[in-house]
Amino acid sequence: MIGIISAMQIENDEILKLCRDVKKKVIASHDFYEAVLSDEKVVLALSGCGKTNAAITTTLMMEHYPIDVILNIGTAGGLKKEEKVLDCVLSTSVVQHDFDTSALDGENGKGIFYSADPQLLNLVKKNVDEMKIPFHLGLIASGDQFVSTPEQVEKILHDFPDSLCAEMEAGGIAAVASNYGVPFVVLRSLSDVAVKEGNEMDFMEYAKTASKRSAELCEKCVNQYKRK
Repeated sequence: MIGIISAMQIENDEILKLCRDVKKKVIASHDFYEAVLSDEKVVLALSGCGKTNAAITTTLMMEHYPIDVILNIGTAGGLKKEEKVLDCVLSTSVVQHDFDTSALDGENGKGIFYSADPQLLNLVKKNVDEMKIPFHLGLIASGDQFVSTPEQVEKILHDFPDSLCAEMEAGGIAAVASNYGVPFVVLRSLSDVAVKEGNEMDFMEYAKTASKRSAELCEKCVNQYKRK
């Protein structure tokens, strides 16, 4: 079974529009949607805001469903000047950028890294290519803070200069998936780019466009995963 974890309700709803045989199940106050997408069984859930909520959602999913892989979709803020609003970032890896034991462990105490599954990543990349979506491949920085100030951006890029974007949930999802030995990949659409001016798109306009596109991408990936 394929698990799909969304960051926003609108993203989850767009995927549900493409599903059939939808059944809602509430587990520990969290909503899960068992469904059929592209003739494959999937389970959908919202991550909740922040790494802890995302980790709880992912753990409940793992404990109650036979999950083979996890696709995580959502929104992030770009950290590179070459990026544009509505570009996508695909995770080769995820770092919890706010994990810091450097007072005890030196520079090795900064960040916890999790690697995305290469085969799953290639599957998503293939479909992003086919859909002609501009994308960037690399490190996603995840932390329990909304990154909005130059100081926050500077710290992330100082500690983890390869970071392509910043968001709040992937670090929790990646941690749980890695501990369960379940392959994962994270896809983030960029709602803004922190290091440049001209992020002119209204957020709701962005969310509608990005969510519909992410749902179509999930459908394509689910369709091809079992056939690979």
